[in-house]
Amino acid sequence: MSPPRVIRPAARRTPAGARSLLWTAAAAALPVIVTVLVLAAVTLAILVFTARGFDSLFAVVAVEWLVVNRVPLTVDAVSLGFLPLLPPLIYVAVLARQTRAVLADVEEPGPREAAAAVAGVTLAGLLLTGLASLLVGSAASDFAVREASLSTALLWTSAVALVGSGSGVWLYFRRDLREILPLWVRGGIHLGSAFVAAVWAIASILLLIGLLAAWGPVGSVLEIGKDFTGTAALAAISIAYLPNVVMAAATLAVGGEAHLGEASYSVFAVSRGPMPEIPLAAALPTTDPHWTMQALLLVTVLVAAGLARAVAHWFRTTADAVKAAWLAAAIVALVVAVSPVVAGGELGVLGTVGTGSLIAAGTALAIFGVIGSATIALSLAGLTRRRERAESELERRRRRAGTAPGEETEPEPEVGAGTEPEPSQAGPDDVPESEDIPGEGGPDDDVSDGDETDRDGSDGDGSDGDGFDEDDESDGDRSDDDEVPDLRPDSPDSASATAPDSGGVHEGDGEGAAEDGVAAVEAEVPGESHDERPKASD
Repeated sequence: MSPPRVIRPAARRTPAGARSLLWTAAAAALPVIVTVLVLAAVTLAILVFTARGFDSLFAVVAVEWLVVNRVPLTVDAVSLGFLPLLPPLIYVAVLARQTRAVLADVEEPGPREAAAAVAGVTLAGLLLTGLASLLVGSAASDFAVREASLSTALLWTSAVALVGSGSGVWLYFRRDLREILPLWVRGGIHLGSAFVAAVWAIASILLLIGLLAAWGPVGSVLEIGKDFTGTAALAAISIAYLPNVVMAAATLAVGGEAHLGEASYSVFAVSRGPMPEIPLAAALPTTDPHWTMQALLLVTVLVAAGLARAVAHWFRTTADAVKAAWLAAAIVALVVAVSPVVAGGELGVLGTVGTGSLIAAGTALAIFGVIGSATIALSLAGLTRRRERAESELERRRRRAGTAPGEETEPEPEVGAGTEPEPSQAGPDDVPESEDIPGEGGPDDDVSDGDETDRDGSDGDGSDGDGFDEDDESDGDRSDDDEVPDLRPDSPDSASATAPDSGGVHEGDGEGAAEDGVAAVEAEVPGESHDERPKASD
């Protein structure tokens, strides 16, 4: 009798699993170390160029790391929470790309690998933030800048790391999530992303028009730098704050209000206040807006209607379309509501920079929810009528051609009198038919790479065992009048084009079936000679 089998725990049986997770976390955290090295190199080059000495090198690099993680600072006991948003955005994009690449290199990644990558990025960022806080605190006597509080610094660092690495995980597993989420959720997320991008595009155009209209004041502010270094520094500061201004201007596009200290701006009124001496601030309006600026709300309404109409073909029912439109509106409202937290903050003695987030979020929800849902419902109703007309036209053409649905026009082979083909011989009437309905489509109508080769049958040649494809009719047997153009447009998130139909009856299959039927009939009539059989000419 064999001894009982002892099963060791999984952790002991596969010790390489923990090592693999550790390497995954370290590889995902690589951009954190590279970012610090890049900051150190750039700071060193600037100090050498300006001949300032290297005494404050480590403290400056520490402050730059805090700015990259959007940690609020204090300068001589004055709060500075209005920080540029461009460096954190670049850092988040790099983290997302690296996390996705690390997961792609892992064989069959799962939740454990994804959690290891996110944990590696977050822990590395927290360790460097703690080290930066110590460096800034040790140089407090000679360096006036430091973080507002350690807890706030760790919180912002964790948030930035989670957003970056979490975006990478979502980019890798989004195909799997499509199979889990219902259609209206997927469509709502895509439509909401399009709404947000459209609002930011409108805000960017508005900012560009303001810069061109106020180019004189902007140039005079740039002259404050005196030399090339000062002018370049002012231009770099303005570029770094561009995302902040765009997010603030986005609230104006939905009827909200943005303020910079005592000054406030909207499409209805403008109030003045002290401004910082930077080029972007010189582009802000100083007089009440013209009545044409209120047409900006009309532009937003038209954009919402156009985007909703463009995605109506994704859905089959009005209920799903309306739910997707309101989900998209909620996404826009959420982005507008969090914009003052992400892109605003304290600006020293000037006051607080931000937006009227609650009012702007409410107006955004109303505009995109009402206009989007109404437009998508009406568009889907028209699309449904066109689909029904296309189906009825297809049916009418079939009846005119004398071909009913599910029938073929291939003639039966002639056989001798009193003989019948075997029941096992498959004929055209035995072939089921499935017709594609024009206009179908969705946000996820892509075909995975591994499913395209074996879709049409097990024989590997696009036909089943009887020579007929179950999905498509023969190209030679169907009349040209039966062809109806496919009204289904491709969706924006399709990873690849839909695979073309490779089915249909191959040439020679019908003749081979006829010959086999004749041979079977000949075998069933044993008493008849070859010369006595009836011929086609008789």
